Amino acid sequence: METNNSKTLSGFKAAVSLILDGDTSAGLEQLEAVEGQEIFKNMVKAEIAYYRDDLKNAMYYDEHALSSDSQWYDPLITVQHLRAYVYAAKKLGSISRAKEFLDYYISVKRSEYDIVGVRPFNDVYYNAMRRLDNQKAHDEPPKVKLLTKETAKGDVIFFSEGVSNDAMMAQAATMALNSMWNVVATDKVISIYEKYAQYITLDTHHLWAARNYIKMNNLEKAEEAVLRVVELWKPSECFQVLPMKFFIFKDLTEFLSAELKEKILKMKKR
Repeated sequence: METNNSKTLSGFKAAVSLILDGDTSAGLEQLEAVEGQEIFKNMVKAEIAYYRDDLKNAMYYDEHALSSDSQWYDPLITVQHLRAYVYAAKKLGSISRAKEFLDYYISVKRSEYDIVGVRPFNDVYYNAMRRLDNQKAHDEPPKVKLLTKETAKGDVIFFSEGVSNDAMMAQAATMALNSMWNVVATDKVISIYEKYAQYITLDTHHLWAARNYIKMNNLEKAEEAVLRVVELWKPSECFQVLPMKFFIFKDLTEFLSAELKEKILKMKKR
């Protein structure tokens, strides 16, 4: 984080804390009163803007922060923000603007790192460019497949009878589900997920469940799974105020309605 006095740092943390508690407007107001911390303030404001469908400003805030991503430790944050950024650019028809920014972004990374160190950034850059051109990116997550007994590629034996400890069974279910999505018949996977969902702490399974429910057109269940992800989410950097991982998945990005985003904004997140 930028070097500054303790008063500035405490003010920033207090503003972020308000937003994490669901008081977004008060948090933003306090954030504006903080001196310095412009990069991290822009990251905070970008995340809120994406969740408010204020896509033009979301792009602006990311453009004024992401090229400084060497100031934080978690590289997934950059990936998630760039996915949201590309989504916003395509939604607004701002393709040329996005490409110009991405060219600037990669030029900064190539000046900061040697050939070996810059490779991950090159991958992020080229995949973002492919998405802008409606070409297949190399880092797309697997698409959801609704499988029947006949089309399933395999099966998993999962014994739960006679075990009364739900927490222990949830741990076993978590391990079993790791190899079941897109492999085992969908109804079997979902039945195991639903039985132990309230105990499963690995958000990957809730993301998979939400995507399956969307594919099944069970939107109420999909929302429940999305909200479980939010409840489990923990920020990995001081400026994170919202789970941006939803934007990794096209189906989830499109599923997040304005009403659901508002609900997430108002939730306590930590």
